[in-house]
Amino acid sequence: MNQVKYRLAKLVASAQRNKPNYQIHRRVLMYHSISEYKPSGRNIYTLSQQYFAQHVELLLQLHKTENSKIVKLDSADNSGITITFDDGYRDTLTIAAQILSDKSFPFTVFVSSANITSGESKFLNRQELIELSKTSGVTIGSHGHAHTHLGELSPSEVFSDLQHSKDWLEQVIQLPVTTLSYPHGSYNSEVLRIAAEIGFEYAATSKWGVYEFGTQKLEIPRIDIWSNDDRRGLEQKLSGKWDWLKRFI
Repeated sequence: MNQVKYRLAKLVASAQRNKPNYQIHRRVLMYHSISEYKPSGRNIYTLSQQYFAQHVELLLQLHKTENSKIVKLDSADNSGITITFDDGYRDTLTIAAQILSDKSFPFTVFVSSANITSGESKFLNRQELIELSKTSGVTIGSHGHAHTHLGELSPSEVFSDLQHSKDWLEQVIQLPVTTLSYPHGSYNSEVLRIAAEIGFEYAATSKWGVYEFGTQKLEIPRIDIWSNDDRRGLEQKLSGKWDWLKRFI
């Protein structure tokens, strides 16, 4: 989504007159990278640290109310807000983790094992992943091994990718890994079957929407966070003013 499309979408969201509703569903936020600096206009999945601080301030305010508490992905609560990160960026540890942990907010980080072993400085390395896994409130989940479109693979390739990712992560962090995020949001009925067979209990998608607790454990919709989302943008998304996007995403 470029800047022009974002501004148009935000105008549509601002025109929505529905009242905020945090009581019926769970909203699962999908973050990627957090940067100390304002990201370039083309990088929609990197949020500035300034905007992230605004998000945390809003989430802390909402957390004080019964129906909008910050809860884990596998929580039994049927309402609230859940925080997730995809890919395993190093700044999830160096910036986001400490901020969220200081507020006692639980959050899930979905990691692609190939990213961790790639040697790229933007991703966590093995030791940093271990450090992150020991941070208060964090759950480490799989984002597949090769960060590939699982829905385009054969069943045997899907099984190999997901099993390798789960086994590798569990060996490294010495904890069970039972949550998954589909890379690129790509999955199908075979991927769902294999994920369940391997032992994943909860899986997050890239589909826009709310999590109707108990009915979609392997197809959990999320709310995409983009680089332009300041406090007002997040508040609009949490209140449902961007829900019209689920027809397109």
